[in-house]
Amino acid sequence: MELMHPIRKWTRFAKSFSNHAHPRVRYTYGFRCINFVVTVDDKFVFKFPLNGDGVAVARREKAITDALRAISPIKIPQMEILNFDGLAVRKYECINGIGFHSLTRETQTAHADKIARQLARFLYIVGRADPIEIRNMKDKKSDKPGLMYGWNQNDLWDNFILNPKTFDIVGIIDWEEAVFGDFSRSFTSGIGNGVIKSALLREYLKLYLRDK
Repeated sequence: MELMHPIRKWTRFAKSFSNHAHPRVRYTYGFRCINFVVTVDDKFVFKFPLNGDGVAVARREKAITDALRAISPIKIPQMEILNFDGLAVRKYECINGIGFHSLTRETQTAHADKIARQLARFLYIVGRADPIEIRNMKDKKSDKPGLMYGWNQNDLWDNFILNPKTFDIVGIIDWEEAVFGDFSRSFTSGIGNGVIKSALLREYLKLYLRDK
């Protein structure tokens, strides 16, 4: 990959945002190897596109997150688009904590109700939103929010971050695949723990039916 992409140069660029002489750096290739991801000092995350200049993807993600950030009951990290060597590099504030899949099944089950209530509220509030700033990004501009239908992050189970002590959700990351559409798969896929799936569906329907 180094032969194809200047990852050392990209890493040096990311490290230049640190205030430390010897920054703490972690890097990986993102899902489907479409981004090279660098985390600096657990403070900033940088995504360097591996296919194309990344401009369209970055602009779309920024528009969606900017529109939904004030609406979402769970933190959506701030995002900035940087131009480096002709690439649209996405720079995010780092959300520190643990991913849901790093929990044991027993821990997932023990905290299922608390986690499900937070996710249900997030899905319900964001899903019913229809910000004018991003209506042109719908497949059909006339589409309206409805039951399990509306704006959604589209890959929820891998991308919410938990406080490991309190099990509060402290952020939801990776919005580049966000869409306006059916999000029923959030209740049925992405995790094998049926307990939390059932709790999530119950809590979401409780909110939805309450306001009907």
